[in-house]
Amino acid sequence: MTRRPQVALVLSGGGARGFAHIGVMQALRARDVRVDAIAGTSMGAILGAMAAAGHDADAIYEIADGLGWRDVLDLSLGAGLLKGDKLKRFLQERIPATFDALDVPLAITTTDMETGEEVILREGDLVEAVRASSSFPGAFEPVVVDGRTLADGGIVNNLPVAAAALFDADYVVASDATPPRRSAFDPPTEDDGSWWERMAATVRLERRSPMAQMLLRSTDVMQAMLTDLQYTFHPADVRITMDMPAYRMESFRAFRDIVTLGRETAERTLDALERDRPEKAPPRTRRR
Repeated sequence: MTRRPQVALVLSGGGARGFAHIGVMQALRARDVRVDAIAGTSMGAILGAMAAAGHDADAIYEIADGLGWRDVLDLSLGAGLLKGDKLKRFLQERIPATFDALDVPLAITTTDMETGEEVILREGDLVEAVRASSSFPGAFEPVVVDGRTLADGGIVNNLPVAAAALFDADYVVASDATPPRRSAFDPPTEDDGSWWERMAATVRLERRSPMAQMLLRSTDVMQAMLTDLQYTFHPADVRITMDMPAYRMESFRAFRDIVTLGRETAERTLDALERDRPEKAPPRTRRR
C-alpha cells in the first residue's frame, strides 16, 4: 500500500492579518488536502494550536467571529500593557494543556529576549508556549518557559518553514500574512477604529507621534525583508502570500473580510499551481 504524502502547514504571525489563515485552511479542506503537522508563530501559533487540537476551519471561524476582544485582553502594570491572563483562560478552554494531547503534531516558534535566538517548542505546556509566541513586545508581558524569557516568534522568523522541516513532511504549505513592505500610511485620528484598534495604536505609540508611526512602519518593512531572507534558506512547496496593504495588525474589525481574502488568495494560488504545474500541487486525500 502506497503511503499518503504527509502535508505540513506553516502559519505566520501578523496580528489581525493572521485571520487570513482561517481562509487558507478552508480552501485546503475544500480541496481534500489533509494537514498532518502545523508550525506557527504569534497569531499563527494561536490558530495553529486550535487546528491541531481538532477544531476545523469553520469552528475556528465561529469562535473568532463571536469573540469580544475585551474577553481576551486585560490591562497590566508590569512589563507589558496587557497581562495575558484572559488570553490564557481563552486558550485553556479551547486547547489541551500539553503538546502530546494534540490531534496533530505542532511546532510553535518564539524568541528568547535575552539571547535573540529562535526557540522552537514542541513539547510541554502548550498554553504557555502559545502565550509566549503571541507576546508582542511592549503589549503583552513576556512568558518564562524553562527559565527562558520568551516573546513573539515573529521577531526573528515570522514564517517558520524551518520548524515544519522538523516533521519531515513530504509537502509544505506556507500561509504568509507578514505585514508587507508596501502599505497604506495614514496617521490615525482620535476617531479611528474600535476601542481595541485605538488601544493598539496607543501601544505602538502611533497616537502620540506620526513620526513613531513611521518608525514602526520601518519595523514592518524590516520584518518583511527578514521573512523573505529566511524563506530563501527554507522555502515551502507553495507560499500563499496575502496582498492586503490596507489591513494592519490591529484591524480586528475587518475579521470577515480578512478571512475571505485569505480563502480567495489560497484558491487563486492553488488553482494556478494545479493548472500550470499540477505535479507541484498539494496532495489530496482523494483525487476528483
